[in-house]
Amino acid sequence: MLHFPDINTVGFQLGPITIHWYGLLEIISFVIATVWLIRRGRMAHWNWRKEQVVDLEFYVAVGAILGGRVGYVLWYNLPYYLANPIKMLAIWDGGMSFHGGLLGVVIACWVFARLHEQHAFLPTLDFIAPAVPIGLGLGRLANFINDQLFGRVSHLPWAMVFPSGGPQPRQPSQLYEFLLEGVLLLVILAIYSRKARPAGAVGGMFVFLYGVFRFAAEYARQPDIQLGFVFGPYTMGQVLSVPMIILGPVVIWWAYKGGFSESPESIPAVGK
Repeated sequence: MLHFPDINTVGFQLGPITIHWYGLLEIISFVIATVWLIRRGRMAHWNWRKEQVVDLEFYVAVGAILGGRVGYVLWYNLPYYLANPIKMLAIWDGGMSFHGGLLGVVIACWVFARLHEQHAFLPTLDFIAPAVPIGLGLGRLANFINDQLFGRVSHLPWAMVFPSGGPQPRQPSQLYEFLLEGVLLLVILAIYSRKARPAGAVGGMFVFLYGVFRFAAEYARQPDIQLGFVFGPYTMGQVLSVPMIILGPVVIWWAYKGGFSESPESIPAVGK
């Protein structure tokens, strides 16, 4: 049995300016993802200019924040927010849904593609998908540092007593998700996307693998206290991941069948 390390939740402080680890790691992930995408954008089968990458990252960041918040309100705590509607805007108090954020990113990429005709919708999703695990992984590390989203009670040798989790040891599920949704997903998608793939294939691979990894990790994660188990022995995270597990392979299959007309090779490099 392990004990939660004494980690200061403040990651950076300069005078009156205080940035907690969650915000700091999200900023770091955004910078790393942007730099990496700029380098990947130079590949012949992508043809993205630096200015276009920066613009896309802005759209994606807005979509992820808005979608993540709306998804959390709708799926995880709707009765509370209906009773306290002003609290829907209090993002600083926590409460974000990955699945909502994913829908927000998809919409943001669609809007971006509509405004930048040289980059079609599906190739835009394919381009951004491999960078998403960077933010996911560092976000899970921030959850661990902040003593959030810990796992279920366990007596495994590496089970840990979390300050907010009571006296019983629990699985460090945040670290499982860091390894699965962050490290492993990043490695697989980075390798898979190094060669030109049919439009939609990389995005479909992301959707499928994330769904599988999240569904598996939820078996170790403590269900949200306000929801508990929502469908038999399954959590809301698992329920929301099932459509991803089904949709991902369908998208990949359809992409390789030539069902999507868009392809990264057909997109000119000249920006708008």
